[in-house]
Amino acid sequence: MIRTKQGRCPHSAHGAAIAYDSGNPDVAFAIAGHHGGIPDANGGTGSLEVRIKEALTDAQSLRAFASGDLPSLGNLFSASGAGRKFDNRTFDLRTRMLFSCLVDADRIDSAGSDSNSRPLRPEERFATLLDHLDQLSQQSSAGVVNSARRNVLTDCLNGAEFPDRLLSLTVPTGGGKTLAAMAFALKRAKINPDLYRRIIVVIPYLSIIEQNASVYSRIFGADGVLEHHSGSFDRLRRVDREHFVPDEAGQEEAAYRRMPLRNPTENWSEPMIVTTSVRFFESLFSNRPSDLRRVHNIARSIVILDEVQTLPRSLLSPLLRMIRELSEDWGCTFVFSTATQPAFQKRPAAVLNRDDHRWEPGTVREIIQDPGQLRRVLKRVVIEWELERTTTWPELASRLIDEPSVLCVVNLREHASVLFDALLAEGAARGLAGLEQECFHLSTRMCAAHRLVVLAEIRNRLASQLPCRVISTQLIEAGVDVDFPIAFRALGPLDAIFQVAGRVDREGKLTAALGSPAGRLIVFRSPDEKTPPQEYSEATMRTSALAGAALNLGKPIQPESVEEMETFWQRFYGEANQGHKLQAYRECMKFSTLAKEFEMISNRTQDIFVPYDDVARDALAKLRVIGQLTNDLRHRLQRYVVGLQPYEFEKAKAVFEEIGNEPSIWAAVERGYSEIKGLKLSLSAEDTIS
Repeated sequence: MIRTKQGRCPHSAHGAAIAYDSGNPDVAFAIAGHHGGIPDANGGTGSLEVRIKEALTDAQSLRAFASGDLPSLGNLFSASGAGRKFDNRTFDLRTRMLFSCLVDADRIDSAGSDSNSRPLRPEERFATLLDHLDQLSQQSSAGVVNSARRNVLTDCLNGAEFPDRLLSLTVPTGGGKTLAAMAFALKRAKINPDLYRRIIVVIPYLSIIEQNASVYSRIFGADGVLEHHSGSFDRLRRVDREHFVPDEAGQEEAAYRRMPLRNPTENWSEPMIVTTSVRFFESLFSNRPSDLRRVHNIARSIVILDEVQTLPRSLLSPLLRMIRELSEDWGCTFVFSTATQPAFQKRPAAVLNRDDHRWEPGTVREIIQDPGQLRRVLKRVVIEWELERTTTWPELASRLIDEPSVLCVVNLREHASVLFDALLAEGAARGLAGLEQECFHLSTRMCAAHRLVVLAEIRNRLASQLPCRVISTQLIEAGVDVDFPIAFRALGPLDAIFQVAGRVDREGKLTAALGSPAGRLIVFRSPDEKTPPQEYSEATMRTSALAGAALNLGKPIQPESVEEMETFWQRFYGEANQGHKLQAYRECMKFSTLAKEFEMISNRTQDIFVPYDDVARDALAKLRVIGQLTNDLRHRLQRYVVGLQPYEFEKAKAVFEEIGNEPSIWAAVERGYSEIKGLKLSLSAEDTIS
């Protein structure tokens, strides 16, 4: 117990010094950082080396004093680290796990609460899922698609018995991999109940999280599924023009102020977690207590990495190393689930390339018995490549108006907004009545609750065969269950194009009626050909080159073009920097430096609450009164958040207000949110008139 007459009692440096002096550097890192974050081993005033040097004399006096009171404690100090050996390749994760246990126990104890960890109960949940799948099967008509889904489920159930801990699940879009992967996980946990504590579903896009979490909650009950993505609400500090990081000023004191409010999402004690790739991996590579607190609960988990092809290439080396360590040393099983399996394994010819840090051939085992046959069975779409020239927005809008039901996916939110306006203008020019009810806009400027409502209306119109034209950003192209007869896709990465193909004739009804692939996907070049920067832009250029070469040979790339897809991934991953420097930081104990340079997305976003409906308005009104984001308010507002890039945040300050106590929380003003396009970046003259 720490006793002091002052309000604060510095103790982390003293504890770290004692641990380090006793031969326990991993314990020293954990103690030193349990309030403000794990420091680097050396290199600056805040490093472990400097902090220990400054505190060692006082720490030795404290140790002697404590040992006088309790001699056995002195023996523990002197012998605890004797003979210990550390492997630099595994020291990083070991320290994080130790740190996580310490922080979680400290926070739970200080908050006066229990861990509230609930069991997975895999046998019960597995039976519940099988009952649900049986009901779906009975409701579905016989056909090629449903037969393929049953085969996928069978392969997943058989694969649950594989001893391997790194597995791939390669299933074309519409093949039922979402529930089949969960069936795999629950059966595996049922077979090995002592080995697995929880199932973590890691998803790249909020749109898929919203959909999948709702599905899991309907099947298993909302109380057993934790949905964790948005909601850090940290104040951001500018690093350069495009990069912002959380402002760590006052973090030590703030951590304790918000302890009771953030426990459920900070420590991941629920049996089933649905989270984002950013949240999952940045937790593993962070040095902050609030992020690392949950890491020990990742151990002994079955982790389903959905749409795994979206993992950033620039971070591949540390990501793959971390995944392998979790599987080999911490009891995790990973399932890489996607329709377009990325090249995480080298080609045999590249095995001797030391700059290529990908896995050796044969590291990952495929769950599906015959992926090629499954891909051929589920072929429903023909891709038409229009690469000879760019297409104007009015021209594209005219083509979309000609189609009663059509999906168009573009690369940028600005493109979606401009094209949607052009679509309505074209309809007005043609004198079409009621077009506003037939056209829909989807982008991440819309909060989750808004997108779910729009997607539900889209599905209803498609099911009723009513006109339905959708303009969307990439958020719809992976994991969102919609079924259009035709789609347009702006030229982008090849895997993204294949994903959009999965939204066309998804159920295979048109193909079954015609007897050959009946869906159409038109790939066009947008007017300015702008794309998101960096990896996305490079992947788009590689796709353009591959597609152009294939067209010149008279063999346009199609969804079943396995060789072209493999070439795309091998070039994309094998010919680039894969994050080697970040892996080096792990091996030389640069915890703070690694955390600052590791970024799953190029820019952090600032979360803004939006008054989309009465539920959000009531919660925001309560937040204004009490000034704190309680667990209840966090839960109620989770789907009423829009993330702004830092430059957008600066531009849009007139649209939102700051509410609550530290850390700062922002909410859009009532007229700062559009029921059609979502959060506005500025207010018009009409918006300011009361």
